[in-house]
Amino acid sequence: VKFLFKHPKYTLTGWGVLLMLCIGGLMLIKTSVNMADYFKKDNPTRVAEEVMQKKFGGSLPIFVVFEGDMQSPEVLQKMIETQRFMKEDPSIDVTQSVADLIEQMNDVMGEGKRIPDDKAKIEQLWFLLDGQDVMPQLVNDDLTKGVIQSKFASVDTKDIEAFTKKMNRFIEENQNEYCQIELTGMPSVYDKLNSSLLNSQRNSLLIAIALVILIVSAILRSVSKGVFAAIPVVATIIVLLGIMGITGIPLDIATVLVGSIALGIGIDYSIHIITGFNNHLLENGDAEKAIESVILLSGKAIIINVTSVLAGFLVLLFSQIVPLQNFGLLIGISMIGSGFSALSLLPAILILANRKRKIVANNH
Repeated sequence: VKFLFKHPKYTLTGWGVLLMLCIGGLMLIKTSVNMADYFKKDNPTRVAEEVMQKKFGGSLPIFVVFEGDMQSPEVLQKMIETQRFMKEDPSIDVTQSVADLIEQMNDVMGEGKRIPDDKAKIEQLWFLLDGQDVMPQLVNDDLTKGVIQSKFASVDTKDIEAFTKKMNRFIEENQNEYCQIELTGMPSVYDKLNSSLLNSQRNSLLIAIALVILIVSAILRSVSKGVFAAIPVVATIIVLLGIMGITGIPLDIATVLVGSIALGIGIDYSIHIITGFNNHLLENGDAEKAIESVILLSGKAIIINVTSVLAGFLVLLFSQIVPLQNFGLLIGISMIGSGFSALSLLPAILILANRKRKIVANNH
């Protein structure tokens, strides 16, 4: 503590180096929306999922819905072209649609494996397919909608995002008023969920930080004090996200909550330090003595609070669900970081910002 009083610039330098390293780690953060990752690696559910991915073409169903005349040569040919385009992706092995069946029946009839150019021929082939058990899975009763069915073998968010973007671009370029195309299925859901995770993390933190600064500034009647109170909490969040990136802990539906919780918990420590510092500074006009007094009074209480809350959340480490384990660990880290930053970073900032008061007080 005495070192902080004598050398606050060294404290800020140390925090600066730590934050630079963590900003680098922050760039490495990955997202995870794969439900199998919620289980431990030796869990039977996860093992079975990995077998499905490696041996059976994956378990994420993909559907490309076509709306138009399902007996039209143009629509059926467009389905074939879409299937060929889908198979160019390494994560897709097999596709199925009614267009495949028409091609196969046409080949059986000696006309070659292709979609007939004449709608009348397609209607004849359709008559042979009518009543097959598979048909209700591929077209609706009035033949105005059909679907391409497939499976996606990868659960990597980058692979899913790349495929979804590529497919949406293809659909936009190939659909028309006679043939509307829509991509659906789990990869699309995962892609939207992945985007929502990133957007919600960014937006919620920015809004929360802004609100914290406004509220604390109003309570303390000083914008600068509101900013000072937020700095340790923001530093803790950067360290937290940096650790996630460096250690490979993904951003998922549980860990996305950690930043906001850390902000809410950490700001309480900052308010205690700043209000105590203001009271002691008014008494003696010495920033270093004011910090020493407030840490002696509030520091022990902060450490006890950090320890008790930390113990409560670390219980989650024994959970069978991986995101809950990560959540408990990260909350524990955020508690330690919030307490440490409130007792080291914030005092250094307050001393440097209020040293002139000591000079003024001495002159008087």
